[in-house]
Amino acid sequence: MSKQETKPDTKVTEGLRPVGLSISAFFYAASGAYYLVYPIAASDPRIWPLYVIGAFSLLGSLGVLKMTRWGLWLGLGLFLPQIIVPIYAINFVLPYASVTQRPIYVAFIASLAVLMFFASLTFLLILDKRRTFK
Repeated sequence: MSKQETKPDTKVTEGLRPVGLSISAFFYAASGAYYLVYPIAASDPRIWPLYVIGAFSLLGSLGVLKMTRWGLWLGLGLFLPQIIVPIYAINFVLPYASVTQRPIYVAFIASLAVLMFFASLTFLLILDKRRTFK
């Protein structure tokens, strides 16, 4: 047998996207929708930066899904805003005594914790697969 015959066929797996990047793209789309819907639901025009983060998250989802280089950089750049904004919101809400007594506030804080967890997870998944981006 020659060395060429024992070499595995890599052309079959070339076009497949890693599962971690599909998960990251889904998270960016879900968090983008969250950041776009929340200001509308809260009816507060002063939180316009959430619209910006939401739009960039949806754009980052598309870039990660297509595995483009700008999607890589946008996905990595979204990590800090998607961590800082929920931490700021939690620090704003927690000092109030009635927070733990009202289920809606507990659900809000839990949703922010989930956002921070998935932002950290997707950052690590994208960082791990950064060499597969074109």
